[in-house]
Amino acid sequence: MSDPVPPVCVWLKRDLRVVDHPALVEACARARGGAVFALFLYEPEVLSQPEWDPSHTEFHRECLVDAEAALRKLGVRLVTRRGEAVAMFEQVRRDTGLRLLVAHEETGTGVTYARDRRVRRWAREAGVEFLEVPQTGVVRRLQSRNGWNRLWETRMEAVRAVPPRPAGTGDRSSILRLETAGLLACRDLGQPADTKDRQRGGEGAAATVLADFLERRGRHYSGGISSPLSAPTSCSRLSAHLAFGAISMRTVWQASEARRREVVAALATAAHPRERAELKGWQRSLKAVQSRLHWHCHFMQKLEDEPGIEFHNMLRAADGLREHEVSAERLTAWQAGRTGYPLVDACIRSLVATGWLTFRMRAMLVSFASYSLWLHWRPTGLFLARHFLDFEPGIHWSQLQMQSGTTGINTLRIYNPSKQALEQDPRGIFIRRWLPELVGVPPAHVHMPWTMPVDVQRAAGCVIGRDYPAPIVDHATAVREAKRRLAAVRNAPDARAEARGVAHRHGSRRDRHGRMQQDPVRRSLAREAADNAADSPTQIADPQRVLPFLAAWQDAEPGD
Repeated sequence: MSDPVPPVCVWLKRDLRVVDHPALVEACARARGGAVFALFLYEPEVLSQPEWDPSHTEFHRECLVDAEAALRKLGVRLVTRRGEAVAMFEQVRRDTGLRLLVAHEETGTGVTYARDRRVRRWAREAGVEFLEVPQTGVVRRLQSRNGWNRLWETRMEAVRAVPPRPAGTGDRSSILRLETAGLLACRDLGQPADTKDRQRGGEGAAATVLADFLERRGRHYSGGISSPLSAPTSCSRLSAHLAFGAISMRTVWQASEARRREVVAALATAAHPRERAELKGWQRSLKAVQSRLHWHCHFMQKLEDEPGIEFHNMLRAADGLREHEVSAERLTAWQAGRTGYPLVDACIRSLVATGWLTFRMRAMLVSFASYSLWLHWRPTGLFLARHFLDFEPGIHWSQLQMQSGTTGINTLRIYNPSKQALEQDPRGIFIRRWLPELVGVPPAHVHMPWTMPVDVQRAAGCVIGRDYPAPIVDHATAVREAKRRLAAVRNAPDARAEARGVAHRHGSRRDRHGRMQQDPVRRSLAREAADNAADSPTQIADPQRVLPFLAAWQDAEPGD
């Protein structure tokens, strides 16, 4: 009688789904008649990272509920364990005779990067084959950025991995005997309760969100994603599902492409002007969505190619620029939503409560922290990562550095919070929603409450310095100093030479029109010089000229 075929293990990490799951398909294909089981680990070192939040734990659990039900239909048992990865795998190997472990390639934090290296080393020493397969457009061991876009598109256009047929009929006894920790909640892991009013997780929820976006909400994507008022419904809201792997990037790409082709076909036969306008709106929005899907993996690729950028500046010439000047008072005020700049404070409080914020507001928060408050991107980045339900390390740390001016290859984008408030929340609806202390402030002053005369402050029930803080810094003065210090670093010959190396490693090879870029460092510095000369990104009209305009809103009917 021949020995039973050893089972194959699929290691679930940030890929909590069944549809288009290449690692699961590969495991079933390699089982050779043996059984397949899935393993998910609750790892203390991962759960104790400063980036981790109870909302992440609960979103994980919701995804696992869906995954367990779907795997059961395929004859695949889900086993969970609580403990350090290598120790857990060794226990499983001894209990089952495991010889093949399959997982997706992960571009994660420094903790998961080190963990994956330990698992590879253990697998070699234990005689277990460890197979890692791609999940997104990120390319492991990429030699050059040249041709990256074409490779990304090839992956996205490939036939999606079909949900596997029921696993092999080999000996399942060892799998059935495996102890499982179950689907753990925050209380089981000794974490505080999840208090966020957030999106629900799971493969079913992800599919519903995608369908709703492509059939209904996506029409307003192109013009509605900047304002915190319209963004919650205009944005795709798929970012958390992509971050946890409840849906694959390829599924989203192919669904958006099918919808785009449908719109193009309809536009070719549409005759009525209103119908054509509607379809053209869809066309613009879908084009914008697909552009951002490219950029999703483009930014993740940076961390994959250089894991250290989670901890140090891309442009090492910027080392020491902010690290030794972090003001605990400013950082605390920013984290608490008590800076005295209403849109900044409202965005922080909204994020802490819901776990989500539109991209422009995220960029404004980082810009304000980095330039106005002169805070280093690492502590601010950890706070944001903890509260972003859709925290994706590759995107997060690359964007933190880009918005902080430490890449050496990107134009400084400095957002004036008062100007953004006027443009994105002209009636102060979002501000009042999250800053109840400003509810009584007249529309003419809600964006810049420090401009209120003392008698207006008393009448509004909001005395500056008592009920709501005065501005923690003077934005214009702080930004001028920040620009001066950054320019001194970035324009130095050694820094410019180093920046070309950064561009070679991480720079996009094409601009938004598909043209090859020529010397991105020179292009960036030229644009920066023009911006600095005009000071356009940071200036706002004289408040005394703005007040009459805002007064017109005072009696207007509020609405989104």
